Amino acid sequence: MFTIKCSKCKKKLFKYVKVGKGRLWHCWKERIVEDFTIRKGDRVMCLCGNEIGVNKGRYIKLRRHSFTYKGSIDTKA
Repeated sequence: MFTIKCSKCKKKLFKYVKVGKGRLWHCWKERIVEDFTIRKGDRVMCLCGNEIGVNKGRYIKLRRHSFTYKGSIDTKA
């Protein structure tokens, strides 16, 4: 389970189940456990106004350097 935070204000954005190795490029919506973001059209934003990513339907494409994350990868799925 990863905790994804805003790189500007450090507020929690998502609790996300990451599966597999590699970087976090996008978040699949069905793997988001908790969502603390706001939406303006297709844009996904933190409460501070920092744009985190873009809604692409089944997933959210994340912007590099707009977030930080911490946690462990789920190797069972």
